[in-house]
Amino acid sequence: MSRERLADSPAGGSEPGVIRVAAGVIRDRDGNILLGQRPAGKHLAGAWEFPGGKCDPGESPGDALVRELDEELGVQVESAAPLMMLTHSYPEKTVQLILLEVGTYRGQLHGREGQALRWLAPDALDSVEMPAADRPIVKALSIDPRYAITPDPAEVGGPDGLLEWVTGALAAGNRLVQLRAHSLDQASLVDLGQHLGPLVRRFGGRWLLNGSPELALELDADGVHLSGAALAACRKRPLPESRLVITSCHDPTELVHAGRIGADLACLSPVRCTPSHPTAVPLGWDGFEKLVQQAPLPVFALGGVVPDDLRLARCHGAFGVAGISAFANP
Repeated sequence: MSRERLADSPAGGSEPGVIRVAAGVIRDRDGNILLGQRPAGKHLAGAWEFPGGKCDPGESPGDALVRELDEELGVQVESAAPLMMLTHSYPEKTVQLILLEVGTYRGQLHGREGQALRWLAPDALDSVEMPAADRPIVKALSIDPRYAITPDPAEVGGPDGLLEWVTGALAAGNRLVQLRAHSLDQASLVDLGQHLGPLVRRFGGRWLLNGSPELALELDADGVHLSGAALAACRKRPLPESRLVITSCHDPTELVHAGRIGADLACLSPVRCTPSHPTAVPLGWDGFEKLVQQAPLPVFALGGVVPDDLRLARCHGAFGVAGISAFANP
């Protein structure tokens, strides 16, 4: 089989006591995702999980996935690509989960270890019991990995200009939008949100408000985006599980806190230098990956990245990419 795409997977951390696990997302023709049930006698028996297993010492995640899917499912992986990475601490152990999207494989899928298998739509994964390390992945698999953040209305000619910008972002293929409009007063923001919501949904997308969770609910937004300051002040998940919660993070402390309050994803920045934050010290892709290795939730790469950086970002552990100027095509 070809190892070219597998070799690009993040290696994961090597902290003492951290167990690296490679798991695969396998989809059928309808987009349903395969889960296997952990057999009796194993840790978390009965829970449904993405197929895969522990990486042996010195073994790459790609090689571990090939071996595990052969042993578990009787298939030979021909291609796979990095999808995301996160770390979860159970009371008894810490697991670093490196998820890969399986492209093609040979053989007939079956539970070689006697485990039950089932296919579920991405938005139905939360209907079954899953290990805690797998739970943060569920929301990510049902959203667009390209997160378009609006410029402030003052920068694009006001609310009408911003709606035009969003139309361009949606026309460019992005299906996740953050409304960031700090220059507007409350009444103007409400009016803008009432126009933006139907626009995004006509394209089959989702949108989040960079603002108060209460206003996000009032506007029937799909979720809220918490700034660094809002995250610091938050002590519990601010919205129900039916909505998205995404946060801005810049260091390990903020990432851990985002996981602690039950956020779904985090934007980690800045990866590169940006004109909007000229004094911020960029992480670089190596620094970004080191932080992702400690993240308890999926991460977007933000700061000087463009939609075409998605594959590169995933090679460094990210789930997706986020940005402003490069994400619209008015």
